[in-house]
Amino acid sequence: MDLEIFFTVVKDKPVCLICNEAIAVFKDYDISRHFTSKHNNSNYEAMSEYERKQNVESLCKRLSGRQNVFKKVNTIQEAATHASYIVAYNIAKNNKALSDEEFVKQCMLQVCDVLCPDKKNIFQTVSLSRKTVTSRIEAIDKSLTSQLELKIGQF
Repeated sequence: MDLEIFFTVVKDKPVCLICNEAIAVFKDYDISRHFTSKHNNSNYEAMSEYERKQNVESLCKRLSGRQNVFKKVNTIQEAATHASYIVAYNIAKNNKALSDEEFVKQCMLQVCDVLCPDKKNIFQTVSLSRKTVTSRIEAIDKSLTSQLELKIGQF
């Protein structure tokens, strides 16, 4: 994080904290050229060192907050997929009909209404259609088969 020219590093690339533009080359000249060409006539140049530090910290927090929104969405989607695999696994393990997935989802949503109503939208993202459950069971089958073949090869 550079206090003089309002840059930070995101995924090994310098990113301007003011306009969120990434610079292709990580050279001092290119970074300072960006700042002087795009933000030269701004209030940022007249700030004291303390004001710059406060402003940089504020801009970093804002950037981090925007990045966390995407991480949170990914985490929710991954958790919903994982939950879908768990239900599919249990349906297959207990030799239940594939039509039971809608019953399971109804039960999950009703329990969610009681325990954590604020998370209901997350539970609704869990895909339990017949086609999804079938493909999840097939994926689990392939994974178990390859693990078994690997173990057999080690004997």
